[in-house]
Amino acid sequence: MFEISFPRQGAVLNHHFGRESADGLEITVSGFCDVAGEIRVNGTLAERRSKNFAAKVVLKECFNTISAELTDDFGILCRTIKTVWDKNSFPRYDFFIDDNIFFLTDIAKERQKSLFDHFYLKFLKKMHDCYGTCFTLNMFFRNDYEPFDLTMFPDCYKGEFADNADWLKMSFHAYSEFPDRPYQNTPPDKIAADYDLIVSEIDRFAGHQSIIPMAALHWAMARPSAFGELRKRGVRLLEGQFLCPRTGVTDSGENELITDVGYFRNLNDSLYLEENYYLYDFNHGMLFWRNDCTANLLSASEAEKAVRDVERDTIGLATHEQYSYPRYFNYIPDHFERMEIAIRTATERGYKPVFFQHGILGNQSWGKEVL
Repeated sequence: MFEISFPRQGAVLNHHFGRESADGLEITVSGFCDVAGEIRVNGTLAERRSKNFAAKVVLKECFNTISAELTDDFGILCRTIKTVWDKNSFPRYDFFIDDNIFFLTDIAKERQKSLFDHFYLKFLKKMHDCYGTCFTLNMFFRNDYEPFDLTMFPDCYKGEFADNADWLKMSFHAYSEFPDRPYQNTPPDKIAADYDLIVSEIDRFAGHQSIIPMAALHWAMARPSAFGELRKRGVRLLEGQFLCPRTGVTDSGENELITDVGYFRNLNDSLYLEENYYLYDFNHGMLFWRNDCTANLLSASEAEKAVRDVERDTIGLATHEQYSYPRYFNYIPDHFERMEIAIRTATERGYKPVFFQHGILGNQSWGKEVL
């Protein structure tokens, strides 16, 4: 057996994994080999201790190739992986909200003078004004609870959307809330058509500056055959749960590990994501990621603990729009409180608000569209 045990193929690495300097990120590559012979890692002779080997390597690019070569009496055996360097990483957090359609339904009917006269957007603006928080609102096209779709929203608020586009952006999520798992078994052209439909409407009533590529698909289930269409539309990140024995909010689930709600990732990928949160798929050009705190699933104290316990440079925050509405059958009275506690805790810990879609999880050291 001859393998690299650290880092893993697709690992996203930063200063927490080695020593960063102007020359690059120096990491220690380690592995296992049960065959006698000389091992070199990117040309550097590795130190061998019994069946383990290690060598220092300096990563200098955003995408880096690491090759370990074993030379023995039978020739040369090579194991090669690729990794991502999150250069000049810093503490930062992203906040996305799924299932948005209610606030547009209300504003279209009530025609408030300002977008932020509506209680939902008013709260989001308060969070931005107090903490600088950036929000991505993942949109439905149709409201399944009353007769409304995005074509019915007026364009008279376009200027106000544009004025706040630096912190408030919208993206595709799904055609509508139901059925569940709408893209799990659909052809790529279906998700592409729905994506284009929603984005074109956002552009009409809010302007192109309010649009951001999708990072969270409804139910986080689409087949890899759809990734190409998503990449054409600027999608580079896909958020999911990956190991998820619960098929719904009220489902208690099973005790066994099940790979679900995660784009059909295999068990090896899902186990890695469970522990490490981020993994770049070089085959499809997608960064898969898992968030830390979904406000509608955690109590206020649980949300605070979830954010406070993070030891990485990145914190992913999320929730769903409908839990803010008293008319919704699953209304959560303290939903806004849970959201603010998560935001406040991240802020107190020194994390800065970003959009994960920009650069590498909000770090633009390599550029805004490096992935």
